[in-house]
Amino acid sequence: MSTFPRARIVRSEPVILVADDDRDTRELYRACFDTSGYRTAEAGTGSQAIVSAVELVPDILLTDYVLPDIDGLTIARRLKRDRRTAGIRILMVTGYGNPELERRAIDAGIERVLLKPCLPHAVMREVRRSLARPAPGPSGAPRVASERAVAVARVRDEFGGLPGLALTAEQARLVFDLGRETTEGILQALVAEGFLARTPDGAFKRLPAETRRHHGSP
Repeated sequence: MSTFPRARIVRSEPVILVADDDRDTRELYRACFDTSGYRTAEAGTGSQAIVSAVELVPDILLTDYVLPDIDGLTIARRLKRDRRTAGIRILMVTGYGNPELERRAIDAGIERVLLKPCLPHAVMREVRRSLARPAPGPSGAPRVASERAVAVARVRDEFGGLPGLALTAEQARLVFDLGRETTEGILQALVAEGFLARTPDGAFKRLPAETRRHHGSP
C-alpha cells in the first residue's frame, strides 16, 4: 500500500503510481522517478493500485499487466469508469506482445503498452510523452478520438514531406512510434482517402498530387 499522504491534492511535481508485484521492479522505477523530479507511490496488487489511485489521483499509473489479483486491463477499466480517476493517464508494461492485447488495452483506456524488458530510461521517455499530452477527459472517449486525429495528421504530414518514400506497415510503426493496429488503421484510412497507395510488394507510398486530386484528396 502506498505511504503517500492522502491529503496531498495540490502539487507542483507530477505523481506517478507504480503497480507491480515485484518489489525490486517498483524500487527500480521509484529511484528513477524520484531522481527525475517526480513523486512516486507504489502498489503491490491491483486492488491496492485502485485504492491508491482513488486516494492520490496520480498523474500517471504505470502498471504491470499481470498482478496477483486483477490484471492491468481490469484496473484501467475500473479507473476509467470512476469520474474521480478517469483523468489518470495509464501506461501498462507486459511481456505479452500481441496486437489483440494492445487493442484491448486501448479499449480499456490505456495510453501505451510497453513491452518487457522495459528499462527505466525507456519508461521515463514514455512518461514524459504522456505528460506532454492533454489529460484525458472524464469519459476518456474524446481523448481517444483526438489522439487518433493528431496521429493521422502527423503521419500524413510526414509522408507528405518525403516524396517517393515507401514504407511497410512495420517500418511505419517504428518511424511514427505507434502501435501496430493503430498504424495499420491509419495507413488504411489514408489509402481510402486517396493520399497513399499500396505498392506491388505491399508497402505504402504517397500518391502524386495530380493523382490525389483525381481521387478528391487535398
